[in-house]
Amino acid sequence: MSRSLADTLVAGAVTVVLGALAGVGVGTAALLHEAEVRSLDRALLAAAHEHAHPEAPGAWEVEHSRSPASVWVSRQSDRRVPADLAREALAAERPTAGDVGDLRLLVLPAEVEAVRDGHGEHVLIAAAAPRVTLARSVGPFAAIYGALAAAAALTAALLLRRTVRRALAPLDRACAEAARVTALAGGDRLTEAGPAELRALLAAVNALLDRLDAAHRAQVRFTADAAHELRTPVTAMLGEIEVALRRSRGAEEYREVLESVREEVERLRGLVEGLLALARVDAGQVEQGLEPAGAVALAEEAAAHERPGLVRAGCAFELDAQGDADLRVHTALVEAALANLLRNAAAYAAGAPVILRVVPEPDRVVFQVDDRGPGVPPGERDAVFDRFTRTGEGRRRNRAGLGLGLPLAREVARRHGGECWLEAAPSGGCRAVLTLRRPAAGLGAPAPPETAPVP
Repeated sequence: MSRSLADTLVAGAVTVVLGALAGVGVGTAALLHEAEVRSLDRALLAAAHEHAHPEAPGAWEVEHSRSPASVWVSRQSDRRVPADLAREALAAERPTAGDVGDLRLLVLPAEVEAVRDGHGEHVLIAAAAPRVTLARSVGPFAAIYGALAAAAALTAALLLRRTVRRALAPLDRACAEAARVTALAGGDRLTEAGPAELRALLAAVNALLDRLDAAHRAQVRFTADAAHELRTPVTAMLGEIEVALRRSRGAEEYREVLESVREEVERLRGLVEGLLALARVDAGQVEQGLEPAGAVALAEEAAAHERPGLVRAGCAFELDAQGDADLRVHTALVEAALANLLRNAAAYAAGAPVILRVVPEPDRVVFQVDDRGPGVPPGERDAVFDRFTRTGEGRRRNRAGLGLGLPLAREVARRHGGECWLEAAPSGGCRAVLTLRRPAAGLGAPAPPETAPVP
């Protein structure tokens, strides 16, 4: 069974605390035991010195000594002193201590003067006492320390659990909110509160929900637009074909029907291409297909694509490049956006000159398409950027228009950090302006979109 994050964190923290307390306890116990042993050795040494120097009674005091000591003079025949301990003390000529069974034994080398010949005799002063055991030296400390450590661990566990629960409360709230986010379009998002790490996670989740919401809305909009707009040309073609099949007709009449159907097919193809282009923009393919390109080269490609249409409309075309600039763009979509602006000029200003200008500026490139048509009234200049929207004059002049060219141009411009708008041309007519943000030195992508000026 999986444990909660709070239980896991508390268990880990308590384990660390217990490990630290155990380490401190073992180290302290070792020091206490060693101190008791040294204290006993000092007591035995004091007793041995006192036995060796009876003329100075009470001169040897050792604090903390609690063990009664037995002191005697050890000679070679004394089996109470191990031979190796005696040899070590005599060889080193210093007090030597060691454990012998249940006793702590200390031997002190000494020299006793003989009464008869005046020569001294080397003897050992032995002092023994019950040895210091762990139970005696550490037992009381271990009991008290263990109880205190257990109490500290329990207190730490309770405090940690409360602290962790409080720290993770925003995560529990986010889980409850996420369960309630059933409709992306509703705009419900997770509350970004709590520790910095958790806020970063919640912000990332909200950003993901925003992207999913945008993709969902784009899909719904594309489906609705396609279903609505595709119905018209398909219905028109079916009507033309049904009328033609009601009776036998001559070759010229069938030709007229086929030409009418071809016009609807052309309209249908343009509609599908426009919808697909908008779908690619909505799906974020602009940002995924960026590549280096020159501003003038983009304008030339768009002009080459639309030149036959301009010629059919009787429009004299001029490309006015006032400089060039390096861009990083989705070339196909930018060329399509510029081509749509030229196509609009040919449709609404037939027979009039059309000029495409390229004007590099320090932080952007401005493309201007000027015509000498009737222009667009100021009150309708924003409305024409809505999808499938055309003004009354536009519908009269261009019956084949789809209302997708300007929305596509604006979406492409905005995805490249720019903008697209309409204004009055200085020479009369309409000017369509499309701007693209120039990438900063060392950067590979355009900056965020700029704000469009008021025409």
